[in-house]
Amino acid sequence: MPPKPNITVLQNGTNPTSYYWLGHLSPNFLDIKNDFDIELLYSSKTIVIVRYIPFRFLIHLYRLHRKNIKIILLIDDDLLSFNMLTNLPTRYKIKLFFGIYIYKDFLQFFLSQIWVTNYNLKKKLILQLKNRINIKVLDIKFTNKFIEKKIYRISFIGTSSHVLELRWIKKLFLKIQSQRNDCLIEIFINKKWRSYFKLVPRIKMIYPMDWESFLLDTQNRKVDIVLNPVLRSEFNFFRSPTKFFDTTRLGAVGLYSDTLPYSSFVNHNFDGLLLKNDLDLWCQNIYDLLENKNKRDFLYLNALKRKK
Repeated sequence: MPPKPNITVLQNGTNPTSYYWLGHLSPNFLDIKNDFDIELLYSSKTIVIVRYIPFRFLIHLYRLHRKNIKIILLIDDDLLSFNMLTNLPTRYKIKLFFGIYIYKDFLQFFLSQIWVTNYNLKKKLILQLKNRINIKVLDIKFTNKFIEKKIYRISFIGTSSHVLELRWIKKLFLKIQSQRNDCLIEIFINKKWRSYFKLVPRIKMIYPMDWESFLLDTQNRKVDIVLNPVLRSEFNFFRSPTKFFDTTRLGAVGLYSDTLPYSSFVNHNFDGLLLKNDLDLWCQNIYDLLENKNKRDFLYLNALKRKK
């Protein structure tokens, strides 16, 4: 399919459907969960809606259709069947019902076309929609252009018992991710804390694991920077600096709070960085390290000597 001029994609957050099936079109992606200027839709020549119909834009979709702006729905699953009686998870069934199924009999009033990802789905939709909308099967044209961008990995390997540090580091994560789009944050976190961190962009939340699994995992992947903040508390006063060795095993440079246990163990600017617990200061040092591979290598190699 040749690229369409001025294509806008309405999606419910980043998702694999948009990535694999629409990325080659280089469209303007709009997240319906975020606020944006509605004029971006009216200035588009083609609008592609991914999977779910955004209710708050429904009247606009109808008006856009009347203005002869092409509106397309991309479906890659059996979303227009009454899935409430299936064995799908309950929350997912409710999402499908209110996200798209209830609009099934009204799609022809604001859609120009439906794109599907296989012929079996096309046949079923023709029967479900009684051939009232043109349905087209897409050829996948995967592009790897998004992966080519350099991505830095920043990790926090503390446990869920470090309550003060978790609350502090969320602020740091949000600050980093609001200022950069090339960082993937990794954090080991249990179910209790996952909802607390879910709004942090580009975060990989890993469930805690036993020591043997953690040892294998941290020996066989690489991280650029590991964050080791320590906030003042009676418990922290007696901690040991073992995270220094976890950090080094990950092939990473460590940033540490300039307090015990690290202030008496880490050699500042030689095998790690010691910093006061100031968000701006940590951000600036993180950015400096990401832009300076030679310094990262220098700090890491010196830290590696401490392991021998």
